[in-house]
Amino acid sequence: MKPVRGSNRASSKAPSRNKSQKKAKVKSDGGQEQSDDSPIHSKPPQKRKAEGGQRSVPKEVKGQDKWKVLPPSSICAMENIMDLSILTTLTMKRKDKVSQEHLNLLKNRFLAHCTQLKAPVQKHARLVYSSQQHQEETRKLAAGKLTLRSLKEDLKAVVSALENVEEQTASLEKTCRLLRDELEEEEKKAAQILQIRDQAGLKLPPVPPHQDDSTLETHLRTIIPVSQHETTARTLGEILQKPEASEEEQVLLRQAHKHAQLLFKTLHSNEPWSEGGNDDAFLG
Repeated sequence: MKPVRGSNRASSKAPSRNKSQKKAKVKSDGGQEQSDDSPIHSKPPQKRKAEGGQRSVPKEVKGQDKWKVLPPSSICAMENIMDLSILTTLTMKRKDKVSQEHLNLLKNRFLAHCTQLKAPVQKHARLVYSSQQHQEETRKLAAGKLTLRSLKEDLKAVVSALENVEEQTASLEKTCRLLRDELEEEEKKAAQILQIRDQAGLKLPPVPPHQDDSTLETHLRTIIPVSQHETTARTLGEILQKPEASEEEQVLLRQAHKHAQLLFKTLHSNEPWSEGGNDDAFLG
């Protein structure tokens, strides 16, 4: 049994869950279709303009009224940096005249815009300092390259000198080796000679002391008297000059020859001369 209502107004119906679920499903399907039809990179939402249709004014930086326009030196430094960048870019790719003209046009536009810019004094000073530092580093790089080139040349010279010294050392070692071999051969020969000398030594009797200092002249003077020297010499000379000698002369020559042999024997044997009675026969 239903409870009795206090008024005759019709009762309100409760919200059905089926309708709310259908609406949510329709919204989800529509959002999915829209996401499928939209491109991958969706555009960011545009910023709302300021009230009254005016653009927002950037905030003024503190001390901006003290800024100064970039001087020509800074513009020149910027131009140098841009030129280096352009050259680096062109060397990395193929050299195209159109690309070079395009890059130069962009550089000129950028520099023209820089001439109207204002910058703080400190930043300008930093730019000049960086430019000066870049130039200093460039000079140091050039000096380092020159030093490196000179060091390479010196190193080549040192290497060539070392190679020559090594060649000379090798030749000297070869010469020393040959001389050492020759010295060893000479030492062997000398040892053989000394060995032969020791084995085949001559054993001679000692020389007797010479007691008689007489000479041939003194012996002749003892044989022939002084008074008969000239006569005997003339006689022997005449006999020797004759082609044929007589019997007496032949006897005289034989006696003279005999006395001479005896005289030489006495000189070699160191025996005293025996004066006998043959002097009269020799003198004839």
